[in-house]
Amino acid sequence: MVKMPKMEPDVYLLFQKLLEGKCSPQEVDALLQAIETSEGQALLRQLIDRQLHQPVILNEQAEAVRARLDQRLDKILAKPGAVTRLRPWYRYAVAASIILCLGAGGYFLLHKAQPVQLAQNQVIVPGGNKAILTLANGQKISLTDARNGQIARQAGAQISKTNNSQLVYVNSVPGTAASGGTAETVYNTIETPRGGQYTLKLADGTIAILDAASSIKYPVAFNGKERQVAITGQVYFEVVHNAAQPFKVVTARETIEDIGTKFNVNAYENEPALKTTLLEGSIKVNHTLLKPGQQAILKPGSNQLSVAEANTEEVMAWKNGYFIFNDEDIQSIMRKVARWYDVEVTYQGDLSGKTFAGYVSRFKNVSEVLRKLQATGTIHFKTEGRRITVMP
Repeated sequence: MVKMPKMEPDVYLLFQKLLEGKCSPQEVDALLQAIETSEGQALLRQLIDRQLHQPVILNEQAEAVRARLDQRLDKILAKPGAVTRLRPWYRYAVAASIILCLGAGGYFLLHKAQPVQLAQNQVIVPGGNKAILTLANGQKISLTDARNGQIARQAGAQISKTNNSQLVYVNSVPGTAASGGTAETVYNTIETPRGGQYTLKLADGTIAILDAASSIKYPVAFNGKERQVAITGQVYFEVVHNAAQPFKVVTARETIEDIGTKFNVNAYENEPALKTTLLEGSIKVNHTLLKPGQQAILKPGSNQLSVAEANTEEVMAWKNGYFIFNDEDIQSIMRKVARWYDVEVTYQGDLSGKTFAGYVSRFKNVSEVLRKLQATGTIHFKTEGRRITVMP
């Protein structure tokens, strides 16, 4: 499998604008600079052949796709002030990148896609900032409905909800902070429902961002020799390093120790593997040291951890507001859709062997996500209430 190029989400949006003929000359320049590296050139050469010869694009259609994209580029570059010295390889590199970003069989924006069959007046909206906070005494607070400002005090900590839907802990009593206080450890829990996400700032300044159907149990104040939290689902961490008090993340099957870092943990029970991806710094996963860009993979029924290079854009797409699929089967894709849109998914017919590549905003209604997948011509969707049926 070819790894997707390392591009920020706004670059993906520029590619889409390019295809629609809406890129300014400055934006065209920015796109060309994004694929200037030798690594990017080698990768995109592969993507040209790979994307134009996917099974979902018939061989006789490949040249037509190439020609249509070329015509689109001609029209864009003919605008006053546009880049005029565009080498032939870059023309196809940009075209291949567009196809990659828009999905396997990516010519669907050049053709009219069939609409997704929705029940009458049916609109399934994306998820949002929704979570339940459970205090140590068992009291539950809906963070979705709570007003901004202080919502509780516990163990010397002030717990507040900010204007941007973030829960923040601030220690206000000396001796209870992470600096060696001896106060009793008090735990809170945040849980996001399907269709929810939330950001938490712990008492030590560490940031934890929860994806849908996830949870984190954590101390109100970090006392003792280490800082430890427990999670389910998917959580992204930006840890404030403290060598005297290591930070540990515990899942059902592994322990991750931070050595000053940013990392993502995908520990959903219905996923085929538990994956921990390091973005910056250093971590140990079950005593195995990772380097930035690496992913630790633990499969069910096995205690053997494997380490591989990660596609960090794909891993972090959820946090950045996108779905990114890279040769991904429909079952895997629909697990993400089900969690974020809080829908039930059923399957009919033989869907084996079908994979998809592309991206779409997580803040579109579900019909837009399904439309882009359906436009490849290999898959069809029908919705009834909150049930989505997937068919060949």
